[in-house]
Amino acid sequence: MKQCYRAEVLDKHWLTPSMIRVEIGGGDMAQFQSSGFPDEWVRLVFPAENGKVTMPRLVDDRWQMPADLPRSRLRPYTIRQVNEEMASVTVDFVVHDGGLASDWARLAGPGDEIGVTSPQGKYAPPDDAEWIILIADATGLPAVARILAEKKCNRPCVAHIEIPDMDDAQVDLDALCRMNWHTGFGSIPGATNLLEIAQSVHLPEGRGYVWVAGEAKVTTAIRRLLCEERGLPKDSITAIGYWIFGKSRE
Repeated sequence: MKQCYRAEVLDKHWLTPSMIRVEIGGGDMAQFQSSGFPDEWVRLVFPAENGKVTMPRLVDDRWQMPADLPRSRLRPYTIRQVNEEMASVTVDFVVHDGGLASDWARLAGPGDEIGVTSPQGKYAPPDDAEWIILIADATGLPAVARILAEKKCNRPCVAHIEIPDMDDAQVDLDALCRMNWHTGFGSIPGATNLLEIAQSVHLPEGRGYVWVAGEAKVTTAIRRLLCEERGLPKDSITAIGYWIFGKSRE
């Protein structure tokens, strides 16, 4: 059953020039249960205008805000790490101008309130996959990092990651996978070259699996490219729209 947990900021630090890492725990987080998917995401419930978090209600399997209370807004975010011992989760925020979550992450400090919904995920390579390719922009990097850290790529793996600048490369991942870092993400609002990056990716022979995360229309185009033009079976790709250009996702 889906739940929403009250929580607070435990710690925060800059991971790279374009990413802030926030540890979230306390409150109800001792009850939080991972979905088991390494790319799992939750909806974070941000404080309303009064500075307090209004918890959403589950109506017909969808989160809705109570009409009679100050409205908190929800945003989907990947769980970078689950720490069961500390009853906490780690979330990495890509920093950009004018975003609700980005602005919150910049200003957040220990004790600040936040809500966290139950997680869900999609990463599921076929058992007979001989290779794995990960393609993502900076918003999908936390999921890629967790997939690699938890050794969910137990076969030859190549990753193509689009980041703002090489200073944003998480070089510790280079030891876990053949990482290809591409720069230019967010050079102007909405800027991404992930489709062009995918066009340059070589698909090895044999049965494989491709996991893609980025802007919604771009990931749809990448799915079409790989399945319709390159012949990748539809059950061998997971393509997730992490954000929509010009819109906010709740």
